Amino acid sequence: MDSARRWAGVAALAIGIFVLITIEELPIGVLSVMAPDLGVSEGVAGLAVTVPGILAGVVALCTPVIVRGMDRRLVLVLALVSVVISCALSMVAPNFAVLLIARLFAGISIGLYWAVMAIVAIGQVPREHVARALTIAFSGAGGALVAGVPVTAWIGAHVGWRAAFAVVGLLAAVVAVLLLVLVEPVRTPAVVTPRKMLAAARTRGVRYGLGLAVLTVVGLFTTYSFVSPVLLERAGVPLGDIGLMLLVYGIAGLVGNFAVGPLLRRSAPLAVVVVITGTMLSLLAVLLVMDAPLSALLIMPVWGLFVGAISVASQAFIGSEASAVLEEATALNSAAFNAAIALGAALGGLVLEAAGQSAMILTSVVLVGLGAVVAGRYLATTGRSRPGAPVAAR
Repeated sequence: MDSARRWAGVAALAIGIFVLITIEELPIGVLSVMAPDLGVSEGVAGLAVTVPGILAGVVALCTPVIVRGMDRRLVLVLALVSVVISCALSMVAPNFAVLLIARLFAGISIGLYWAVMAIVAIGQVPREHVARALTIAFSGAGGALVAGVPVTAWIGAHVGWRAAFAVVGLLAAVVAVLLLVLVEPVRTPAVVTPRKMLAAARTRGVRYGLGLAVLTVVGLFTTYSFVSPVLLERAGVPLGDIGLMLLVYGIAGLVGNFAVGPLLRRSAPLAVVVVITGTMLSLLAVLLVMDAPLSALLIMPVWGLFVGAISVASQAFIGSEASAVLEEATALNSAAFNAAIALGAALGGLVLEAAGQSAMILTSVVLVGLGAVVAGRYLATTGRSRPGAPVAAR
């Protein structure tokens, strides 16, 4: 029974990530209806992704230092409470300025959750089951792409974007209770200090991991933050079908989350090269081929397949190449990942406003391509292929 409860706790962690990914990317799915309702352009509305992403990066970086001996499970509960506050404010936001204030609470929640979730997941199971536990926990990210973002996009198009925030807020409250009931308390004996964080950042594996996260995620979100208008205007997808396209993308992402497992067990650096290269080629297809609903229907699942593997591949890379500084590397990787999402959304908005969609997508291709080059260089200079169990977080 105790074992069953622990695995139920791991599943609850996955639902928590589902909520966090959904709230983080919800504005992407409802951008085309939210922007005109608040009287701003789509490029400006992209700040709803940028602002929480920047704050999440800062919070993730500070969390291990601040929480010290605190039960990491309670940190996750506080993160979900912050989601509830963010959603409540978003529901009643009379203008874009108030929405941005609401999104600050989303940033706090994202930073808190991602900084400690992997540590909590590891603490739920025996050492020999760590990889399985983390794969299950991180499947919540793919699940959000499958159901969370598409469903909220559908709600936004058919009921209203404020209703989408209401649904996510309610789910966050339920998951907070589940974590309190099902998840075992986890405390880390070692005290993380700013000096230890700096020392971890100097290690080769962490340096490369952070560089890969920045290049790849900034490049990805330069375009993905505006996927709704890209589908609507570039591919001619009807507004009511955008949720379906995101659903196809998300299903493929969930498949990618699990399909990359065998490659990760062989070599995490090799898996990262494959995933980033596939993401770059997918974005190139968006730029050159995606000009009709049918081509969008073919390209979106391929794109989603590789994107769905990014989080777990990133965590595996940090886990295998920086295992000696696990908690510090986890926080640094989480900070870089979330800050990169923010930077990508900001960069995409700037390029979109200044030069249009083609230039925006080309920027993504170049940045993710540079990430593939860096990953390939690491693999070549490492000169080895060792197991890369996923033991660190996004």
